Amino acid sequence: MITENELNEFEEAILTGVTVGVGSLILLFSSGTRILIQCPFRCEEKNAFHIGHGEDISTSNLLFSYLNQRVELCSLLNGEILKLFFGNEKNMYIVPENNGFESYVITTSQGDYPVIAY
Repeated sequence: MITENELNEFEEAILTGVTVGVGSLILLFSSGTRILIQCPFRCEEKNAFHIGHGEDISTSNLLFSYLNQRVELCSLLNGEILKLFFGNEKNMYIVPENNGFESYVITTSQGDYPVIAY
């Protein structure tokens, strides 16, 4: 299980890249941390939201407005949903699918943490 200290590695980091691949998206941060996404994600800005999926390359464009933005807060909701707060009323939620497969993988300086929901 990932610790609060490891989640803190995302805070104050800048989202520097989005790698779009077949079957997954990878968020790259200035702190060296990264998140591989193979599940739904929700992007919120002010009163609007959009839903994408890490396995659907056509929804990767939802992430581009977060590039060069600083993460102000990173938390794990209910032990599964990763929330990234970027400020300016911009949030990103990574929501695992309840299928028993790896939904997303958090990589910090301490290692890799796959998130699997049942």
